[in-house]
Amino acid sequence: MSPQSSVVATAKRNVETIAQLEQQLVAQQSRTERWGSGIAHFFGSSRFIVAQILFVVAWIVLNTGTTAWLRSFDPYPFPFLSLMVGMEFIFLTTFVLINQKHQMRRAEQWSHLHLQRSMLTEQEVTKNIKTLHMICQKLEVEMPIRDEEVSELSQDTEITALVDEIEKARDNDALP
Repeated sequence: MSPQSSVVATAKRNVETIAQLEQQLVAQQSRTERWGSGIAHFFGSSRFIVAQILFVVAWIVLNTGTTAWLRSFDPYPFPFLSLMVGMEFIFLTTFVLINQKHQMRRAEQWSHLHLQRSMLTEQEVTKNIKTLHMICQKLEVEMPIRDEEVSELSQDTEITALVDEIEKARDNDALP
């Protein structure tokens, strides 16, 4: 059995939906973000490291007087090379920050989506528990579990109260 055939149709639809959302997020990027992302991707590659090493070695060889056909244009301690490398890293940092900004916005969007889905799921489960309880009462079926936790779970969750509890717990953990 191939790995693809074991994926159910619902999972395939979910994968397609996620891929579409990812494509929409990429399409929302500005030209500067796309350009910066591509440059940051190149700067993070092994090709860049090799190119950088070859460039610096060639620069040093050309400027140490080892070539008779070319006069040194940036003698030791290579101030022009230092200037160029410094400027390169200023631009590199800028492109990396642009890329990180986009990635952070993407992560925030996914986080918000997860929060919304979790809240909807919690509301659906609470509604299902209430519905099952009403069905059992209507059919005069004895509740299989008379559990305080089930009773609590059938209540709507107050999100703001839950956030307050999390903050209290964090504050207590922060104390020495």
